[in-house]
Amino acid sequence: MNNGELFESGEVDKLDPAKVLAHMNDAVVLARWEGTLTEMAGIAENKLRQVLPDKFDEVPNIARAVVYAICETMGGSVVYIPRGDTLRRALRDAEIFRAWREKNVRPDVLARKFDLSSQAVYDIIARQRVLHRQQEPDLFGYEDVPKQLH
Repeated sequence: MNNGELFESGEVDKLDPAKVLAHMNDAVVLARWEGTLTEMAGIAENKLRQVLPDKFDEVPNIARAVVYAICETMGGSVVYIPRGDTLRRALRDAEIFRAWREKNVRPDVLARKFDLSSQAVYDIIARQRVLHRQQEPDLFGYEDVPKQLH
């Protein structure tokens, strides 16, 4: 093992997440959580302190566990993370669609609730319908039919 590595090669694949997280207060381990990982853990910790004020002492470990799980699942991938405005808009659009589809809330009511025009709400519903259709399974073999016959 060289000085720049925490674990010998091959040993990383055998790591027990519980053991790694148990040693997260160790200065050597914390020093390895550089840059983005430290920032992600800090953001998660701050948000969890707001959402879970009664779990103040547990928050740092929960935040690190979440970041560790993300690393375990998505590590080595290039991932696009949308900016806050884009994410908020996507969540709003999904909420509008769910309210319309599942609760039968009228578009004019949704327009007032979300401070949008009725046309904007209709456009959002139309876009969301397309997205939801793309995610539904093809139960009738429609995708198997050659495009010319559609």
